[in-house]
Amino acid sequence: MLRIITNNLSENEIPYSLIGAFALNLYGLPMFTADIDLLTEGRFWPMISPVMERLGYTCFHKTKSFAQLDSELGVYGKVDFMFVNTPEGRDILVRSIVIKDELLGEHLIIQPTDYIILKLMAIANNPDRSSKDEGDIIEVLKLSKNDLIPEDFDILNRDRIYFFAERFGLRKRAKSLLDKVYSDPGTSGTFEL
Repeated sequence: MLRIITNNLSENEIPYSLIGAFALNLYGLPMFTADIDLLTEGRFWPMISPVMERLGYTCFHKTKSFAQLDSELGVYGKVDFMFVNTPEGRDILVRSIVIKDELLGEHLIIQPTDYIILKLMAIANNPDRSSKDEGDIIEVLKLSKNDLIPEDFDILNRDRIYFFAERFGLRKRAKSLLDKVYSDPGTSGTFEL
């Protein structure tokens, strides 16, 4: 379904980038997921909706920031679209890179730095989910610290992370997460018996 959906988006010239668990998988952290998370521009929703309906999806929740869709009886799984509506958000799409994967095919993926920024924004918007989102941030930081993120991606940009963390009122939390990984000897990647 991922290939079918993204092929249809591309055919309709709708920009997208993979986020969520699929992005984590392509950064090098195997994650199971039951849904597809995509980032796109909010202005494309009028084009996305009929494409998704044609593919058998129904939108069950829509706001200015996101849309959640499900297939009939859940056969094709769920798809979540997160919308960017600002120049900074569009920049995240522009910074995405194409990654080829044996199983998933060829897709645009957001940069790890931008993944962390989106997770910080999610924490700011819904603090109830913060433990899961912080866990995802820590996993990306660990991958980066141990040089496990494929070299196709840019290295983490702390200044960019702090810039957006400040904007979301989360600078202290971002610093705490970075310090936790980069100063914790337990995350060094060295194991002993």
